[in-house]
Amino acid sequence: MSALAGLLATSIAAPAFADIDPLSGIDFVRITHPGNAPWAGNGTLDDRAIGRGGVDYEYNIGRFEVTTSQWVEFMNAARDRPVGDSIPFVNVPSNWGASGMPPTVPGGQRWRVPAGNEMRAVGGVTWRMAAVYCNWLTNGKGTAREAFLSGAYDVSTFGYNGNIFTDQLARSPGATYFIPTWDEWLKAVHFDPNRYGDDQAGDWLGPYSQEGIPSGGPPGQGNANWREFAGWQSVLLGAYDRQTPWGLYDAAGATGEWTESVLQFSPELERYRIYDGSFWNSNISGVADLISRRSADFPSIPTYQFGLRIAAVVPSPSGCVLALGLIALATARRRRIALTPSRS
Repeated sequence: MSALAGLLATSIAAPAFADIDPLSGIDFVRITHPGNAPWAGNGTLDDRAIGRGGVDYEYNIGRFEVTTSQWVEFMNAARDRPVGDSIPFVNVPSNWGASGMPPTVPGGQRWRVPAGNEMRAVGGVTWRMAAVYCNWLTNGKGTAREAFLSGAYDVSTFGYNGNIFTDQLARSPGATYFIPTWDEWLKAVHFDPNRYGDDQAGDWLGPYSQEGIPSGGPPGQGNANWREFAGWQSVLLGAYDRQTPWGLYDAAGATGEWTESVLQFSPELERYRIYDGSFWNSNISGVADLISRRSADFPSIPTYQFGLRIAAVVPSPSGCVLALGLIALATARRRRIALTPSRS
């Protein structure tokens, strides 16, 4: 039994809308209740989330952050290539559970996942690396160079004009896998559909259906601030038994998760990409275990504590591809019938 299968088999009951996507291998949770009210605040000083978190459509988001198993497949496709054909902006993450192995082509790089590391989180991922990963998934894990360069985000836009990044600001129409916006992330972590309609409009201040910062410590004793004990970097995703109201694991602890949303205070000042969640080594270091907090950084920064959680369209992207294929087959069949001479 795989680590993911074993974890899911022993975890508490999953929400009604869970969908392990066969293409990406991501266990998606469907976020429903379109049109939820945004966070109205609760009097917290410098509350940065007021007016945010409302989403007027359904979407999928990963139950877990991207795992070492999922990232190894991507890295092997992007880096185990001939000299001169490696994919831009894709570098080796600084913190994950993979080990090197011989490449299949001269000049390439390749990795494997040692047993037991399948559910290790991936840290040291820039926003741009996350965007290229979404392109690759949106293009069906194609091996051609073009499969990595567009689809969800146009890599040709990645750059800087002074201190202002020029990267495509939002995902392309038709993207099936993407980096969640901050609003999508907030709803998936803090909004409780079973609480909707009370004075707080369904949002919890903390990530695990509670009004405070989660306690820190090792699995079984805490849910954040993993660095309080030895071996914190090797803790597997899902080791903590607490979930967001929608069933997401590790919204506190693990990595700080990139979002698609941009922070820019005025046109002449730097742009940043917002990230949320909490760092591996802290639950209070400027990022948000509380809904009122968040932070941001340049999209090219590969700090070891930066990771990602993937979002996707509804129905699941693989389901969309299957549906399009069935429609095409039905259309072709009707066309053949229409062109067949009558025997009457």
